[in-house]
Amino acid sequence: FEFASPPGTYFDAFPLLLLTTASLATMQTRAPESSFDASRFRPNFLIGDLDSSEPFPELDWCGKQIVLGEAVVDVLMACPRCVMTTHGFGELSKDPSVMRALVREAGGNLGVYAKPRKPGRVQAGDDVRLVED
Repeated sequence: FEFASPPGTYFDAFPLLLLTTASLATMQTRAPESSFDASRFRPNFLIGDLDSSEPFPELDWCGKQIVLGEAVVDVLMACPRCVMTTHGFGELSKDPSVMRALVREAGGNLGVYAKPRKPGRVQAGDDVRLVED
């Protein structure tokens, strides 16, 4: 591929980006000088209240399917982050330390890419669960 997204567009490489509040909290703890606000990372779904002690729980979903409300998605891979996460917009100021912290603490990744397997309605507060084989 020559381009990560179609020329002239600004899309991520996959249709969905899933991010957990646990991962944001991990990064905020490890890099308190930065602001790890969810809006900086533009997830399609911000998932909270997981029963996991992992610092980046969504990474365990790679290669698996999860249910979000009535939808089922295939979780494909960790999401490599870019300099866009450091740009200021709205209430967030420019913060180059965000990317440095992501590289240092998470290999430059945050969240996971996914694609729909079975479409369905998803609402705030819906359960999220791993599809068991």
